[in-house]
Amino acid sequence: MQNIDQVFLYMKDEIERQAKNEEKSILDEAYESMRAEAKRDADLKLKQEEEEMSSNASAEISESHIERTKKLIEKRDEYVKTIFAKAREELVAFTQSKEYASFMEEKIKKVAADFVGTNSIMFVASKDLSMEKALVKAFGSDIKVEASEDITIGGFIIENKESSLVVDETLDFALANQKEWFNKNSGLIIK
Repeated sequence: MQNIDQVFLYMKDEIERQAKNEEKSILDEAYESMRAEAKRDADLKLKQEEEEMSSNASAEISESHIERTKKLIEKRDEYVKTIFAKAREELVAFTQSKEYASFMEEKIKKVAADFVGTNSIMFVASKDLSMEKALVKAFGSDIKVEASEDITIGGFIIENKESSLVVDETLDFALANQKEWFNKNSGLIIK
């Protein structure tokens, strides 16, 4: 009987050993599965956080770039405004100089040939009406001279009613054209 008890104990030990091995194997497999799932979850969470950080960083960089661009545009506009305010001052000072009258007469002589007929009007700044006789003489034929509120610096506009020809030789117009040219060619473009 002792043999049967020994066999029984041996079988019992063997069954317990195999059960423990099976249990260990099942636990190891479950652990590996849980570990792999936890790693996938962690990797996914990490990827999401990295994408969110990247997105936030991109938004901050973009916002910073927009702010920097705004400041650069403001600075550029300030420079342009200062430059053209100074140019305007110098043009106004020129209209008060002795050279201005001869400048006007020479400009008028150059464009007078394009105006045939007597139906022409010359518009000047109201301060330049004092030069009316010299301007008519420079034109070479009879022309009506009138003040225009549109001319604030100086120069003239000649308009022929018959041919609808208009020549704008105002310093206001020249300054505005120079501002357009300056904006296109100054190299102060902000990208």
